[in-house]
Order: sequence, then structure tokens, then C-alpha cells
Amino acid sequence: MHFPKGIICPLVTPLDSEENLDLTTLHQLLDYILPSLDAVFVLGSSGEFAALKEQTARQIVDATLDYVNGRLPVYVGIADTSTARVIENLQRVARGGVTAVVATSPFYYPLTDQASLINHFTRIADASELPLILYNIPQNTHIHLAPASAQRLAQHPNIIGLKDSWGDMVLFQEFLKAQSDKFAVLQGREQLAAACLWLGATGSVSTLANFAPAMLQQIVSAVRAGNHAKALVVQRQVTDLARVFEQGYWLTALKTVLLELGIGTGRMAQPFPDCTPEQRRTIHRILKQAGLLGMEQT
Repeated sequence: MHFPKGIICPLVTPLDSEENLDLTTLHQLLDYILPSLDAVFVLGSSGEFAALKEQTARQIVDATLDYVNGRLPVYVGIADTSTARVIENLQRVARGGVTAVVATSPFYYPLTDQASLINHFTRIADASELPLILYNIPQNTHIHLAPASAQRLAQHPNIIGLKDSWGDMVLFQEFLKAQSDKFAVLQGREQLAAACLWLGATGSVSTLANFAPAMLQQIVSAVRAGNHAKALVVQRQVTDLARVFEQGYWLTALKTVLLELGIGTGRMAQPFPDCTPEQRRTIHRILKQAGLLGMEQT
């Protein structure tokens, strides 16, 4: 059974003017980041999964699997608004090359009790031929996965891990109690990467990995080496760099970062807003201060 660890990139979905997959940009992006990653996560929040056309969702899954071609594990998001719809989404990944699937709790109609949430994830895990990673993002789904629920779900033979993107360090430490050699606990906030890795997290699923995965790997290496000072220095650099996500809508800011680096057009699924000229200037300044603008693609 696969064990999630290291730096995992929740991959951007590059779009053309018709909101179909921009395949050339996808290949360019993967060439840029794959050498510094441990896994790729397609159709996550950074991939605009809830805003994509079904055709585009299928395109990004197929194209990523074809281009990665077994070089790294590939996780695929199957989140949706109900258990039945999530199980239907498993059809997206009914082909070789997928390592695991990732699901949130249902959104739009938020659950209010943990028993229903446990039932949701259990039914998905039972229905899937691929291992399942839980994704706790209550700012979007409006319900927390309770630590006790995570510990119970961690006993399921087909559930292999949890990504927590809430950012509560106290809660995260409770999630770590569920960790074992068969269940990984991953941090989804890059600002907390070093602290969570020191506490025992197996890895980080970071939006920043779309453009600065090598920097995140420096944190992993420093923690593994027991070099607290180095981990702290790089964590501060990562936290400063993550200020790009404060420039307008965070997803638009992410694609604007890639545009500044010469990757893609910055195009978003509608109706997400564009960055303003001032926001783009600020993003440019942050990237320049981080030393990333000398790494533009050609």
C-alpha cells in the first residue's frame, strides 16, 4: 500500500480561452516542478476542481498521467456534493497510473454531524479500488473532520492518509495521533510546514509547490537532518513568499505568479477575477525578493 510523504503539489489546471486544458503549459509546468516533488495531486483546490468543465477535468487527469508516466505518484481529487457523486467520480480514474484518490466532505449542503461524515468517507473507501486520502478543508466544506473521526477512519484498510488545510496547530497535533505506518498525516498550509514536520507530519501538500517546490524540499531536508536553524530560515522565506496569495483572490494570484515566471497565461475559470495591476506589481516584487524571477521559463 502506498504511503504519502514529502512535498506533494496540488497541481494548477492551465486553461485556454475556452476553459479547456492548455496542454503545452501543463507540460511546461510539470517539467519545471517534477524534479523537486514527491507526488502530484490533480483536481485539488489549487486545480480549480469545483469550477472546471467535466471535459477539462478529464483532460487534466489523462494528460498528467500520460506525461508523468510513472515517474512520481499521482493522486486525483474526486470531491463532490454527495457520496453518490463522489463515487461516480471514481470513473474519472478508472485507468492505470493513479496512485490514490482524494476526497473532501460534501460541500454546498454541509454535514452537521460526525457520524454522517464517517459514513461518507467509509462508503467511498469501500467503493474504491484505489486507496483514499481524506481532505479536511472546513473553510470550503463548513464541517471539521474531528480528530476522533480521523482516528476511526484511519483503521479502514483502504484509507491511507489525511491532508489538513485548516491551519489550526492544536487540531493538527490531534490529527497526528491517528498517524501510523499505514496512515499518513499531511499539512496543507505552507506557512506551517516546518513546525508540522518537526511534530511528525509525513509531508506537505502545498500550493507553493507549483512554483517553489525546491524551497519546500529544503525544509524537509533540514528537518530530516535535525537542522532546526536551517528549517527556520527557509520557513521564514516560504512564509514571506506565500504573501503572493494575499494579492487579490488566491487562485488568481497563483496563476499570476506562474504568468510572471513565464508559465501560462494566467487565465482562470470564470467568474474568478483577474489581479489588478497593483496586485501584479506586488506579486512581481515578492517573487523578485525571493530570487525566483531569474528562474523564468524560456
